[in-house]
Amino acid sequence: MTREDAGLEGPTGGRMADAVRSQDVIFKDTFPGMLGVKITAVTDAATTGEMQVGPNVRHPGGSAHGGAIAGFGDTLAAWATMARLRDGEGFTTIEFKSNFVSGVTDGLLTGEATVAHRGKRTIVVEVRISAAGKLIAIMIVTQAVLGGRGEISPDA
Repeated sequence: MTREDAGLEGPTGGRMADAVRSQDVIFKDTFPGMLGVKITAVTDAATTGEMQVGPNVRHPGGSAHGGAIAGFGDTLAAWATMARLRDGEGFTTIEFKSNFVSGVTDGLLTGEATVAHRGKRTIVVEVRISAAGKLIAIMIVTQAVLGGRGEISPDA
């Protein structure tokens, strides 16, 4: 599966298992790939993933950069969203809020994204990011559901 096969943002619905297996191709030369994001599972209940905190995601003070953590969370939310799209639908992030509750300087970040709302025009995803069992960030991500030509889907 190539990124083109998967679509600009990635796969939808029934192709998620293939996408998880092919994520190195999908993430090649992309922001999630640069961050080192790994999607570990996409199920009806949740999307989970990992990101190692290393030099590529730290700010000069030595802690993981908030933008890197938010990028990890937004990627998890995107994959949770893609798994719930119907044929012909796309999406785009229209808002996200990140609450950083603790810092982290190294180790493995784990994240879980769950869909809190799937409406006609929006999907809202909650993302929780932890390190060694300690909560690092909570995010709420709102996605606009798009029709086949990139417009808001009126009958989604």
